[in-house]
Amino acid sequence: MIITLENRFFSLRSAVCFIIEGGIIMFSVVASFLLLYGRAGTPVVSMGDVVARALVITFFCQSCMYLLDLYNFRLSQTWGELLFALAIAIGFVCIGIGLLSYAIPKFGVAGKMYYLSILIASVCLLLWRLAFELYITRYASHENILIVGTGEVARHVGEEIRKRKRLGFHLVGFIDGPPAKTNPSAGRVGEVLGDPAQMDRIIRQHGVDKIVVAITERRGEYPVKEMLALRVKGCQVVEWPGFFEKLSGRIPIDSLAPSFFIFNDGFRKSKILLSIRRGVSAIFAAVYLVLLLPLFLIVAGFIKLDSPGPVIYSQIRVGQNGKRIRIYKFRSMRNDAEKDGNAIWAVENDPRITKVGRFLRKTRIDELPQLFNVLIGELDFVGPRPERPEFVEKLQSLIPYYALRHTVKPGITGWAQVMFHYGSTIDESKEKLQYDLFYIKNMSLKLDLLILFHTFKIVLLGRGAR
Repeated sequence: MIITLENRFFSLRSAVCFIIEGGIIMFSVVASFLLLYGRAGTPVVSMGDVVARALVITFFCQSCMYLLDLYNFRLSQTWGELLFALAIAIGFVCIGIGLLSYAIPKFGVAGKMYYLSILIASVCLLLWRLAFELYITRYASHENILIVGTGEVARHVGEEIRKRKRLGFHLVGFIDGPPAKTNPSAGRVGEVLGDPAQMDRIIRQHGVDKIVVAITERRGEYPVKEMLALRVKGCQVVEWPGFFEKLSGRIPIDSLAPSFFIFNDGFRKSKILLSIRRGVSAIFAAVYLVLLLPLFLIVAGFIKLDSPGPVIYSQIRVGQNGKRIRIYKFRSMRNDAEKDGNAIWAVENDPRITKVGRFLRKTRIDELPQLFNVLIGELDFVGPRPERPEFVEKLQSLIPYYALRHTVKPGITGWAQVMFHYGSTIDESKEKLQYDLFYIKNMSLKLDLLILFHTFKIVLLGRGAR
């Protein structure tokens, strides 16, 4: 089952899994206490203390599981990956309990209870996850989806559905266009079940819950009569751009008509929202600049020791409405990285990146000087990342709708940064643009908080730019 909230999909399964696993961990701690000390006349700790410690352990354990994406059902995971992630989470919990017991000796009382509770929780979590994964992939009710169309757009929509079986989607198949307009490459999309005239039978036969119309050319090809009859009968019919957006968290730009942006119910910018964002951003930027000053000095020292050159590096980027702005970063590359003066995209394992710079990029500490840009109003905390003018000029000529990302103020982090890796090619820049457009269409304080939360996870695990 999928919950729609402000045009974004969240899985009820994640919430159910989170609640049940919290109960399993709590049960494991209390059960271990009862097994070890239940018959003792005077237990080493009271039941109230046990419950309090169980809450601490549960919070720490589920935080580790969240950081390892064990509650992200948008990801496809093999059994091996699932077991490995669970083992890593349990390992972190063991280390955390050890450190906490060392720092707070009182917490370390009844140490046997912790070891037994970890053992019980590990076995129970493993059995639960295996059963849960088996249930949602084989036995849980799915939303059966039928795609009308067999072209390139239909293929992309089908691929997105197949990637997200864990969210409760099942692709029934495809409906071909009229015989005169049959796509010769239709077989590549998957099983073509018939043509529009057969849809009524196909829907009843396969228990279709939703029809996704993935036909870009309407004139002479759109099955109006069949769609109208099905819609009146109560069948849910949606167009592919909106469905794709909600499913993937990005707006597809290939085969998308300008009318989507013109008439779509989105892209609204509340003046109150923008004023609140500006005020909050300025206050937090000022506070963080003061609080992080010691870290800035430490980073500056490491940069100086690692390689010659300035500590702070500045670049001209394209800001809101195409305005040129100068942003500041901790230098993470050699001082002669662009000695010929030409802008060069960073690539994976870029030899120009210094040893300290690689760490700064992974943790995104190199971006912290841009708090000054936020303070003076050139950047926000959240927004599309500003690109260099040389890249923007090239990308605008090659990628449709690229200029739309400059309609809002750029940010230190963004939806594209938390959902996609660093882009260093035209195709990757196109992919990032789709996430940026999704953010621009759905801008809200809640979405900003979600992005900041995911950014914190990326920084903590060192999953930043390469």
